[in-house]
Amino acid sequence: MTGAPPARRYGPFTLLQWLATAAALAVVLLGAGYAYHRGQVAAGLDLTQVALERRELEGKAERLESDNARLNARIAELEMARRLDRDAYGQVEQTIGDLQSQLSRQGDDLAFYRSIVSPADGIQGVRIHRFEVAPGDEPREFLLKLTLIQAMRHESVASGLTQVVVHGVQGDTPARYSVGELLGRPRAQLPFSFRYFQAIEQAVTLPEGFEAFEAEVEVRSSKLRFPIRQTFPWKIGPQSAL
Repeated sequence: MTGAPPARRYGPFTLLQWLATAAALAVVLLGAGYAYHRGQVAAGLDLTQVALERRELEGKAERLESDNARLNARIAELEMARRLDRDAYGQVEQTIGDLQSQLSRQGDDLAFYRSIVSPADGIQGVRIHRFEVAPGDEPREFLLKLTLIQAMRHESVASGLTQVVVHGVQGDTPARYSVGELLGRPRAQLPFSFRYFQAIEQAVTLPEGFEAFEAEVEVRSSKLRFPIRQTFPWKIGPQSAL
């Protein structure tokens, strides 16, 4: 007859090992639970901190955007003010310039018509009012402009011939050329016929190597007892003879 298995007996050392193992397991479990709890708390704190920092950054961004908007608006105002001031200044300058030009032209016109109707010196008859040299379209080409007037005596037409002689140097030698010579017609002169005034224009081409320094104008007419002669410097622009 088989008997019951003998009861298992634990020695003191084995029981102590079991208790130690159980205690260690409890410590591990408690540590794990504590670590999990701390992790959750830390995670919660980190998320809260991140949220706070994000809101702070968003607030700074909003403030910067607002500041930039105000600065841009101010810059736009200043640019507009400066542009308006510049435009106004430029407009005033342009207006002043136009008025000055208009006054100058009107002053010239007034002097011109006065010289015809009632010259300051009271001398009647044909006279030279203005001589002008202007650049031409071709190299060494110039346009000669001569304005003649008849002062006070307008009951008859003044007619006659004008000669223009250009003086200068050819190399180191003094030289002179009449308008006729420059045109290839040595005996040619510039005719005129007018009652009040006449503008005579003639294009000429100076020879190579010739440097002009003055132009001598001579006017002959049956209205004149003696020819009128006047010399003008050779320079670009109008020159008044009165």
